[in-house]
Amino acid sequence: MKLVVAVCVTFAGGCLWATPQSQVVQGYEGGVVLGGDGHVEGGAAHVGGGMAGLGVDLEANLRDAVRQGDPRRGTALGLGLSLRASLLGILGTDHLVDRYFDLGAEAGFGAALAFGVPTRNVDGLVSGWVGAWTELGTVPIGDGYLALTGGIRAETSAEPWTNQTQLFVGLAFRQRRTATAEDLRFRD
Repeated sequence: MKLVVAVCVTFAGGCLWATPQSQVVQGYEGGVVLGGDGHVEGGAAHVGGGMAGLGVDLEANLRDAVRQGDPRRGTALGLGLSLRASLLGILGTDHLVDRYFDLGAEAGFGAALAFGVPTRNVDGLVSGWVGAWTELGTVPIGDGYLALTGGIRAETSAEPWTNQTQLFVGLAFRQRRTATAEDLRFRD
């Protein structure tokens, strides 16, 4: 229930300051997850969208899972949901810059199944995170464009899993359009 309230407040907040110049953004992303020590830890795929600088990002990932005090790594298959805020999407009025360069913050949570862990073959883990992201919009393709993406997050996991700092590097396909009267009707 708290998640539903958070999503509604996020989109309602964006709609309250949305103007006819606001952007509606949607897209897909795939990338590599790097551990805080720089090793490749796994990969993630994202789908997301939003308006007026606020959005939601759904993530599916396959990555390492490390238990406290255990040098062995398991493999975790998980899903996550993040609320994202674009600094330039919120503050911008003409949105010429954020098409080519954007940055912002995110907060989210996730759950995963970890395989190959001691004492059991399968275990569950839950985590929450805060972080920052950036993207560089590059080549136009059809009605969208490719973007190079990057991010960092501090992830806190329930015991016995270790907390981690994760880096992300990826490639995204984004589509942007100016908000229509129908998009803005929600705030009226």
